[in-house]
Amino acid sequence: MDNKISLSVRQIIDVLSATIDPVNHVMDPVPAYMQELLHKSLLTSLCIVKASEMVTNSGRQIDYQQMYDLLKPLLTDKTIIDSYNRWKNDLYGMTPEMLKCKRIQVILNVLRRGIMRHDTTPRNLEISNIPEEEIRPWLSCEDNLDSHIKKELAKLMRYLIIDGDIVMINRTKFGKYAMKHMNDFSYEDTKALFELDAVLDMVNADLVVQHPKLQAIINKHRPQPEPLNAFAPAKIIKCILTQSEVLQLVSDANKYTAEWIEQFVDHLLASDKGKSIIADWANSKKRIKLPALVAGSLIAAGVFGCSKPELARAIKVQYNYKVKTECYATYMGKRNEQPYLDWVLEYVKSN
Repeated sequence: MDNKISLSVRQIIDVLSATIDPVNHVMDPVPAYMQELLHKSLLTSLCIVKASEMVTNSGRQIDYQQMYDLLKPLLTDKTIIDSYNRWKNDLYGMTPEMLKCKRIQVILNVLRRGIMRHDTTPRNLEISNIPEEEIRPWLSCEDNLDSHIKKELAKLMRYLIIDGDIVMINRTKFGKYAMKHMNDFSYEDTKALFELDAVLDMVNADLVVQHPKLQAIINKHRPQPEPLNAFAPAKIIKCILTQSEVLQLVSDANKYTAEWIEQFVDHLLASDKGKSIIADWANSKKRIKLPALVAGSLIAAGVFGCSKPELARAIKVQYNYKVKTECYATYMGKRNEQPYLDWVLEYVKSN
């Protein structure tokens, strides 16, 4: 009898995901001094397998933006986001100057960690293109643009989009750089890349709050799918599902954060299911039911650890859906009445 166990790629992804999820306590028996190394190894393996699955399913065509979206939840350190938010909260007032200063500090910090060491030596022209006069005002007294930092910054600028006050990573170019040096790119290099990308995006978002017209620059370089039609449903669904009263009902507060839910909504709206949501949003009779259907699917997927009436009551604290609570709970639907359920179940399992 053949006792070999044949695992599919999807099963391997599920096993690796379950192993590194702290909720499952799989690594608890592992000695503390080995846990970090094991976690890094398993996380790296999970990233490789998920990326391989994506490339295979796309006919071996690499879309670096899609790959970034795939790996972002795994490789973006939540402590970076928390640190940035603490920095904002400690400020007496937010100004564009403070944001630009923060951006330079993060860029220099990442460069000192050697993220660009694999790239070719820059030419004198690239060095001369560094806008030193614009950068110097934002440096702290301890920082300086020595020759080494200038070389590293010139390398990094090959992979940046700089348009007025907006600075962001060109994910396609940087993806090719990382892929070219895949054998040399370390776990720490990859984490540093996602840290830089996350902070640049947060700085850009706060600059947009100061000057809303800057959003057009971001959209120019990173166009969103169906930006006009998808905006309203995405905004309302995010608003409903990230209320503090609603977030208290998630099954895992460390995993299912407001950021996770917002990213989930973005991916849902960008999927084939999103097209039907956008189409139904135009129908005022269907519109009220759409957020409820999404919420019901998240209950079924285990994101919310509560009943439908409980979730409906939590939603109504800040969002008046103008029907009785029992009625809104009914809108969340039975399993066979939830059109997005299969997609949601697969997304939650993979993320």
